[in-house]
Amino acid sequence: MAIALVLFATLVALAVGRWLRDVLRFRRIELAFDGEPSLPVLGNTLDFHGATEHDVFDRFRRLWGGRRHVTRISLLGRLMLVVSDPDDIEKVIRGKDTQSKSRIFYQFIEYLSRFGLVTLNGAEWRAHRKALTPAFHSELLDKYQDVFGEEAKGFVTRVRPGEAQDVLLNLKFGSTRSFFRTALTDDVADDTQRFLSVIMDILEAFPRTITYRSFLPWFWPDLLFSRTSLGRHVRDLLARVDEFTLNFMNKCRSKLAAGAGEDAFIKERPTLPTLTDILVSNKTIPDQHIKDEIVIFTGAAIETTVAALGWTIKTLSLRPDIQERILQEVREVVGDAEAVTPEHVSRLEYTERVIKESLRLTPAVPITGRSNLHAPTTFDGKHVPKGSTFIVNMLGAHRDPRHWEEPLKFDPDRWLPERSEGRHPYAYMPFSAGPRNCIGGRYAMAVMKTLLATVIPKYRVDPVDDGHTDPATFPMALDIASRMPGGVHVVFNPREASTA
Repeated sequence: MAIALVLFATLVALAVGRWLRDVLRFRRIELAFDGEPSLPVLGNTLDFHGATEHDVFDRFRRLWGGRRHVTRISLLGRLMLVVSDPDDIEKVIRGKDTQSKSRIFYQFIEYLSRFGLVTLNGAEWRAHRKALTPAFHSELLDKYQDVFGEEAKGFVTRVRPGEAQDVLLNLKFGSTRSFFRTALTDDVADDTQRFLSVIMDILEAFPRTITYRSFLPWFWPDLLFSRTSLGRHVRDLLARVDEFTLNFMNKCRSKLAAGAGEDAFIKERPTLPTLTDILVSNKTIPDQHIKDEIVIFTGAAIETTVAALGWTIKTLSLRPDIQERILQEVREVVGDAEAVTPEHVSRLEYTERVIKESLRLTPAVPITGRSNLHAPTTFDGKHVPKGSTFIVNMLGAHRDPRHWEEPLKFDPDRWLPERSEGRHPYAYMPFSAGPRNCIGGRYAMAVMKTLLATVIPKYRVDPVDDGHTDPATFPMALDIASRMPGGVHVVFNPREASTA
């Protein structure tokens, strides 16, 4: 018995000793990088104590502190390096050892979609990317333009003239329908409408969990999160999403079976092949992966588009001079045409500059994550252990005074060709950059330009008295995409009334 006790005590002592060595080693690595004060083992965990989904990103920004050099944050032995300088961002984005998506952020997206393009790495990611790229070809985007125009007009009909209103729900409804009708199905039947309702519910609940869980370690385990009221709600919604997604896949397969074979189905069917069509006709992608792609593409496309449009509309409410220039451009380019065509979209150059400037100052995706998932590496001359997270801080790069004149000023004309020449390629990356850039960037731009070209001739967008008077100081929360806590409130006043 005594020998067993001695043996047990020895093993415990060895385990504790090894743990202490690991703690001290990590502490040396952590403190080699600049950052706010942190505690051994806990790191900066207590800085997020009591955080809500509305202010957790703000706490992250306070820890970053506006530094231009590499800044560290740590949570329970996980090292996160905030990279804000465009030169450093380029090293991360292009580095062969940092191509994997980080566990922080993306592991919690896996609760929704484990096998989607957003979360996959390596060979699986390359196979999915190759399969999905044709769904966003420019020729297809031109043919989607009728849908973009119809849904933009739908947004206008849902506006309540003269009333203060949060535009996000209206934007989310139209963006969801637009994505459904182009990327998922050309048949908006009753079952599709029910699916649309489920997607709206999941997009209201699930995105709020991503950043929240990322910085609150006690919610990292799925088992613990699933026992919270929000976790149970999300789980129930996901079961409904799974059911409807499988129905979509089966309907597409029925069409495939009724056709003259896969090639004829994709190349010769009267209507355009949707993203779902392309996925279900690809026999190299398992069913679970297909389902996950449909879900994650839907969520990411809608959330980022709604975020970008929300920030842009809020900014326009403060800048009647910019609205007037958009109005004049739309009148010159679109004129009395009943619909905004692909040619119109390509010629709306000032409108595009406004959107670009909004994406610079208030990016829809202000940060993203990469990881040296498979091996330790060196960064900024210092050792970085395997599995660390590199937080690519696009918001910081977009406001870097070394690359932007008066970076906090909203100035669409900074996007004129003569003022853009020579700009650092990683000083602006609203749709990320490198091989893992956003596949739907052109799609989103076409949707946004079409909506503004439809709304601005009908309505003047006026501000509300909420104290938010400068885009550079808009409060920002982060889910899958950024958002203004409390919503985006403006007033739409008819142009006829404003000129009477």
